[in-house]
Amino acid sequence: MSEPRRTKSGDEYRKVMSAARAEPLAPGPKAKASERLREGAIDTLLNAASILKEMVQDFRNSDRFFKYKAVVVAAWFVLSSTSIGVACSGGETTNALGARLVIAGDAREPIFMVKNDSERAWQDVEVVVNGAYRSTTTTVSPRDALTLSPVILFDASGKPAPRGLTISDIRVSARDPDEDVSLLISGQAP
Repeated sequence: MSEPRRTKSGDEYRKVMSAARAEPLAPGPKAKASERLREGAIDTLLNAASILKEMVQDFRNSDRFFKYKAVVVAAWFVLSSTSIGVACSGGETTNALGARLVIAGDAREPIFMVKNDSERAWQDVEVVVNGAYRSTTTTVSPRDALTLSPVILFDASGKPAPRGLTISDIRVSARDPDEDVSLLISGQAP
């Protein structure tokens, strides 16, 4: 059996060399702020491009299973983002009052609700149903709603609406803001 080969271990091989300067450089003239900003932006852009190129190269060199996983994750992200965007978009209200009609319940006995989607309260509100029955209230706060039922609807003589009333027209008016909007016309949204 032979002995392992010995390495050189003299003092000249144990020296540590440093790349640090013995004394710092004297400060030179400063460049204009716009030039420094431009150079910094270019450096950042080049670094980002380099990182992106490395990521693309790593992806190309990866195996098929990893690529399938990446496609699944990307598809999930796109579908999730789209779903959240559609669910949260809500859109803008389409009338000046900021009123929205919500219809719930079943087809035989629907429940109608007038919702205040605006950022301000409505004052002296009147809801007219089918041109004959009215309901009034002093205030409808922002994000609040007014539920319509035959119990709170009265005609001009003060008689309550019939129990089986079929609602086909709904008009909402307020004094403040001074607006008048139709939310249902002949059973259809305007």
